[in-house]
Amino acid sequence: MAAMTTDTAAPEAATRTDWAAIAAVGFAQLVVAAGMSSIAVALPLIRTEFAVSEAATAWVLLAYALPMGAVAIAAGRLADRADLRAVAVFSMGALAVGSVAAALAPTFGTLLAARAVGGLLGGLLFGMTGRIIVTSSSPERRGRAVSLIALTMTVGGMGTVGAGGFVVGAFGWQGLFWVFAVLSAVALAALAVTVPSNGTGLPRPDRALVVDVAASGGAIAAFLLAFEYVDSSPWIALGALGASVALAAAWVRQPSSAPTVALLRSPLLAGALLSLTLLSTVTGLLNFALPFLLTDVHRVRPELVSTVMLAFIGGVAATTPLAGWLSDRFGAGRVSFAGAVLTVAATVPLLFVDGSTSLVDLGVRIGVAGAAMGLFSIPMNAYLLSSAPPEQAGTAGAFMATTRTIGASLGPVVAALAWGLGATSADGYRLAAWTIALILLAGTALQATTRPWRTPAAV
Repeated sequence: MAAMTTDTAAPEAATRTDWAAIAAVGFAQLVVAAGMSSIAVALPLIRTEFAVSEAATAWVLLAYALPMGAVAIAAGRLADRADLRAVAVFSMGALAVGSVAAALAPTFGTLLAARAVGGLLGGLLFGMTGRIIVTSSSPERRGRAVSLIALTMTVGGMGTVGAGGFVVGAFGWQGLFWVFAVLSAVALAALAVTVPSNGTGLPRPDRALVVDVAASGGAIAAFLLAFEYVDSSPWIALGALGASVALAAAWVRQPSSAPTVALLRSPLLAGALLSLTLLSTVTGLLNFALPFLLTDVHRVRPELVSTVMLAFIGGVAATTPLAGWLSDRFGAGRVSFAGAVLTVAATVPLLFVDGSTSLVDLGVRIGVAGAAMGLFSIPMNAYLLSSAPPEQAGTAGAFMATTRTIGASLGPVVAALAWGLGATSADGYRLAAWTIALILLAGTALQATTRPWRTPAAV
């Protein structure tokens, strides 16, 4: 393995688009994400087999999600100077091994350890995706490259969540992990063939990398953990938040963090990242307020709730290809801002939903919101990648993934707190919906301060 140094040459930005590499990265990201989304259906069986509580089974998800979020920024910085192919192949190989270890886990603790290893090393790919996109797609087709990855994850995610139930029903919860292991192996082979390499091989961990992962990763993990306990254990949440601030301060003081800190001081990039964070809180409406409205007010069965909520994913999938084309044709900044405005506008009909709203009507409103969000998120990703210097594309991509995760985690927490202030379920929904809508409006206004319409289309 080659020693990692800060001056290791990274691949140059692409002058042509390698669609095979883009498709391979999209499939690999789908596999990594499915390890989080699809496993929920197996939690009841895991609870029974290991005789643990429902609260304990939540750690099957957290043990995977927290390390994945923690490693993102360090992985992005690594991507700017490492052999992309070597690290991507190692990442998927580690995820395959972690999936096998989870399938064979004899105890609940072993299962959690296997999940943590899979999340930590498999999550390297999420942090490196921005750099891989830049080195595999030309600027004038970057929006379409991002949209292909997003479409793969959106449509594929719908399929994996649905198929997960059948796999668990036929082969038990272990069968799901065996499927992940096979899919990881397929993704590994695709990445090995398509992702560009600079020939330096897998980097050797040094003190700078270890400190980077411990400080930045610990800060992110503690911050995300605070969201998990803000309602049930406020003191734990406060302690986790304090630890996050302390670790973030320690990370900023590291000499190796100077280029990343300088990147974040760019008003354009910082404003766009914060805007993405605020607009990602739309999950509070989708993952908390609307499901509880359907359950408590409409008295809808859980399986029908899932069906209605799929309208949002369908809306995103419908506009994703168009968003990529528009981004390349008119400029990612302009299209992302238009998408943000449309997202706020599409939220307005959801503010006036009540017990008399039919499920078909509600599904249409949710689908329209999804279509608007698709027009925002894809161009915003391309906009952020183009806003950073080419040699820091990996770092920008990592911050993009991290801020989106933070926003998606914050949304349900904010919605839950607002819901609790309502005298009835209907009042709680309205308070939550209005709160999220105001946050989306603030995010759109913040993006306007970066003047994204000044960013021309790539030629």
